[in-house]
Amino acid sequence: MSPELTPTRQGAERRQEILRVAIDVFGEAGYAGARIDEVARRVGIRRPSILYYFPDKQSLYSAAVSAVVRDIVDRVVATENDPGERLEAIGNAWIDFVIARPNAARVLLRQMIDADPIPIRGTEAPVRALLTSIQSAIDERMNLDGQKAIAASEFMLILSSTSLVWVASRSAIEGALGLDTLSPQSIQRHRRTLHALTRQLLAAADEAATPPPESKPVFSTKRTRKR
Repeated sequence: MSPELTPTRQGAERRQEILRVAIDVFGEAGYAGARIDEVARRVGIRRPSILYYFPDKQSLYSAAVSAVVRDIVDRVVATENDPGERLEAIGNAWIDFVIARPNAARVLLRQMIDADPIPIRGTEAPVRALLTSIQSAIDERMNLDGQKAIAASEFMLILSSTSLVWVASRSAIEGALGLDTLSPQSIQRHRRTLHALTRQLLAAADEAATPPPESKPVFSTKRTRKR
């Protein structure tokens, strides 16, 4: 039997296919509205086959979120640019990912804003790798520009609080504001906005690190000599 047809490889491919479909289903319906039967229907298998790989909906959801995190981290960490441009390149890689996979963006956004999020396993190492990559890019930029470094988590917050909402809330934004966030013009504006926010964040950190000038007293304390 060739390696392509081994049961182990077939099982791994089937598991990945289930996860790809599950991300779409959870992205469209949310955790509460998603159904394992719908995942099975789209994959073209029966419900027991899903449960063979994932014993319940929570374990399927946890694996789906973890897969999204790993995928986006792989995309960002692989970014290679000149030191002065890496932060912008990381932002572009993030935007490209969420635009290409809007349901993955919805899964991440729901997990982030849920008041009682479902515990997710297997994301600690990828997130550390992501923050390390971002911090390296920030430090490179600081060395070039002489600016004060910011925390990678701050930059990560800028990415997640803008791009995820921009993509995941497309229908709501278009209905309420008449703006198609995924039109080529809107995407280009969003990139420029994210780059501007990056520069402002770096500048703000630099200003915060600069001590204020020494203030002079309004009234002199030096006594004048009487004549």
